[in-house]
Amino acid sequence: MALAQQIIVLFFCVTFSFGQRIPQALFEPIVVTVAQETRIQELDTISEKTQAEREELAALFAITSSYEKSFTLLEALVLDYPDNFDNQFLLGGISGILASELPRTKSLPYVRTMKTAFENAAQLKPSSLETQMILLELYTGLPWILGGSNKKASEKLEVIKSLSVIEGFLSEGFFYRATKKNKKALVAYLNAVNEVQLCNSQPLELQQNSYYHLAVLAFYLQKDMTKAACLFSKFLEIHNAGAAYPKSFATHYLNKILDPENIDAEMEATLTEYDKLTAWIQNNFK
Repeated sequence: MALAQQIIVLFFCVTFSFGQRIPQALFEPIVVTVAQETRIQELDTISEKTQAEREELAALFAITSSYEKSFTLLEALVLDYPDNFDNQFLLGGISGILASELPRTKSLPYVRTMKTAFENAAQLKPSSLETQMILLELYTGLPWILGGSNKKASEKLEVIKSLSVIEGFLSEGFFYRATKKNKKALVAYLNAVNEVQLCNSQPLELQQNSYYHLAVLAFYLQKDMTKAACLFSKFLEIHNAGAAYPKSFATHYLNKILDPENIDAEMEATLTEYDKLTAWIQNNFK
């Protein structure tokens, strides 16, 4: 389900905030291939599907944006196979997508399912950095009545820090930013970007979106345009359906670095509206 999980991250991870996400129109369109359509039809006509066939169909529905159909299959799968990490993770992501497409009052069942599924996934695979980062965002972003908890977020932060130094600093910055402790957030973000010495040769082993975050930090906090350009370029190089930010955001920054006197004002407004890290820095530290 690797590709399906990438699709989930595109819509959910990092940009999720109880019903808000970067509009899909800003991303490159997801193209449904003939092979995918044919395989969906083949699997859909099987009356008694195996576990593998059900999982494949759920993933294909996720990839091709048939989220409600994917949700229905995954809900049944996690009941039948509760110890399957991939199914729990995908159910959490699909639930997040459906929640973000509905008014808040109607999204509550999906929000609860999302939280439970990601918590189950984290129990099944505690070493999954991606899952721990999603839970950190959920615990800081959800209201307490839906399971939001700064205490639980702090616990997840400690797990993330044990898994990755740079991701730990980035997550610490996010947590302090979300809890309105801007000075602590600034220190954490500076620690993160200071860990990157040689962008081209240093093996960073980061989440895809972390390259973008570090590039933004290098651009504003260090004003190191060489490092920022390298990190933005790396983000574009590895960009796939799992990216939380569209290519146009990184390209806009690269254009600003190359030609700072000729800024696309419309793109700049779009960037500051939907990129919360950029907006936070501009509002507090620019």
